[in-house]
Amino acid sequence: MSSTEQEIEEQFAQLQQRVGARRAEVLKHTADDEQFAAEYALLVYATGDLVEFEKTIPERLAEPERRRSERIVVWSWRGQAVVGAALIALVFVLDRSWWWLALLLPHFAGTVADCFQQVHAERHRDRRAGAIALHVVAILVALVSLSVLSRWFLIAIVVGWVFVAGVSMDSTDAGEKGARR
Repeated sequence: MSSTEQEIEEQFAQLQQRVGARRAEVLKHTADDEQFAAEYALLVYATGDLVEFEKTIPERLAEPERRRSERIVVWSWRGQAVVGAALIALVFVLDRSWWWLALLLPHFAGTVADCFQQVHAERHRDRRAGAIALHVVAILVALVSLSVLSRWFLIAIVVGWVFVAGVSMDSTDAGEKGARR
């Protein structure tokens, strides 16, 4: 059992004990007793805390994996932004055709724009897959722009960009609209 799971179980057990203790206090009094209403209110509050904590358990369990995904995603995008900038610089240093900037500038702009994206618990694995796919696309961009691979691989680059953009987009708005139906 991981430390996160153990911590959650301990907190859950404490909240259950608190509810049990409050219930025992309520049972000591009759409905006509003055203390009954106060003890009952404390029982309701303790039960509410338990229910609210129980709702957060799945998110708490996923948090370590989400943080790992966030590190992978953020540093992948930042690293690819640096690679994009280096490839743009190579166009000038190697005196390549300026047409390569039509490939490199969108790649660089896209990676810079997504360097600071938020990784939420719901889709962190999708974001991680997008970051890994970004590395493949960046390798293709580098190899094509340096004329190691044929220009026909531009098709694969465009398909890769579409895939990466698809998994990197935040679909929370679409999910909320779908949930309202």
